Amino acid sequence: MRIPALLGVVLALGACAPERTPQAPPTELARVEAPQTGARVTSPLRVSGVAPADWYFENQFSVTLVGGDGAIIAEAPAHPRVNWTEPGPKEFDAELRFDTEGPAVLVLQESMPRDGETPREVRMPVMLAR
Repeated sequence: MRIPALLGVVLALGACAPERTPQAPPTELARVEAPQTGARVTSPLRVSGVAPADWYFENQFSVTLVGGDGAIIAEAPAHPRVNWTEPGPKEFDAELRFDTEGPAVLVLQESMPRDGETPREVRMPVMLAR
């Protein structure tokens, strides 16, 4: 008699457990090789790294510098060094220009999200300097 009651409690608790937000595996995210996380950077900021082929749409994806107040400081497209239509990860380059100082976040965001999904992105803190 106690086992069915216990089983009911376990099932009820399992149904109430919060859902975990799925995170993209590291192989599905862009990897920034330069600058390093937390680096002091000057303008023009050259960003380089590797991104999955499906991050690109029409040969680019978005790179943005966001200030501590949430305002966009600079935006530029990242372009692959090779043909973006070929399968596999692609090395990329982007250049952002700014004229301010202080903490910021470098945001890389895919241009081709899967149907109905939030675009994958990578966020990395940097310190802007003149």
